[in-house]
Amino acid sequence: MIKKISISEGFKGEEAISLPLDILQMHSLHPTKTSLFITHIGYYPEAKHHLRNREKGCNEHIIIYCSHGIGWIKHEDRTVYLSADHFYLIPAGEPHSYGSKDTNPWSIYWIHFKGNDSGFVQSLKGKPLSLKNMGSQSKKHSLDLFHNIYENLKFGYHAETLEYISFTLLYFLASLKYQEQYHRNNRLDSENIINKSILIMKENLEKKLTLQELSTFVGYSSSHLTRLFTEKMNSSPMVYYNRIRLEQACQYLKYSSYKIKEIAFKLGYFDPYHFSRSFNKEMGITPKIYRQQYNKTIE
Repeated sequence: MIKKISISEGFKGEEAISLPLDILQMHSLHPTKTSLFITHIGYYPEAKHHLRNREKGCNEHIIIYCSHGIGWIKHEDRTVYLSADHFYLIPAGEPHSYGSKDTNPWSIYWIHFKGNDSGFVQSLKGKPLSLKNMGSQSKKHSLDLFHNIYENLKFGYHAETLEYISFTLLYFLASLKYQEQYHRNNRLDSENIINKSILIMKENLEKKLTLQELSTFVGYSSSHLTRLFTEKMNSSPMVYYNRIRLEQACQYLKYSSYKIKEIAFKLGYFDPYHFSRSFNKEMGITPKIYRQQYNKTIE
């Protein structure tokens, strides 16, 4: 059973999981290859009046990611403010306190974890690091890793699940530490998906390709592909697809002897009138006038 972390004042919409003591003891006796393991994980939305004060520190390392609003952290004899898209890591055993600003309370994702990878933890500790330069897709993917950990823990504490989330935690922390490398890799993946999508479009100009079919070809959901395509190309996939279909129509009108209705059916339009309206809207003239202007050999 999932145990909710008790807090003095609950937050509407909060989510939290605390691993049972017997599971943590078993994990410490049989650690995973990463040597990192989660003890608590959660999300506090608009956590007004949120306050924690630990004069002797915490038994676990703590990583806090602020998604909205503003909060503060007192650590290492200084106070830092955490705003949207910033995170902060507090190592185990180090005195600290933190809380939310009352006027603009923070929303935070947080993880408590243990492990012996002190070098990795020390390299991230004590400084508010920003995700603002990662790009929306890279940032989203980092948060997807957090949600993936949380959702897997909701289904229980099997040995394979615990090992999986330990590796995912390491990947999550690496995505925060090595932002330039992570963003570069994600950017290349995005460009590959865009290029693959455009290639599929060009291979299916003479078929009425749907967004769902295109998404299936590239292995992404329709919403994810649309968001990614719009960010990179300033156009939705289907608008771009219709544009290159009309570019092909221009080639047929210029250099082929196909009749206009044949071109319409060849490019998957419902009827010649639908084709003419779409062509006129995009090109500013009808297919007939376009042909007369650019192809003098065909009446």
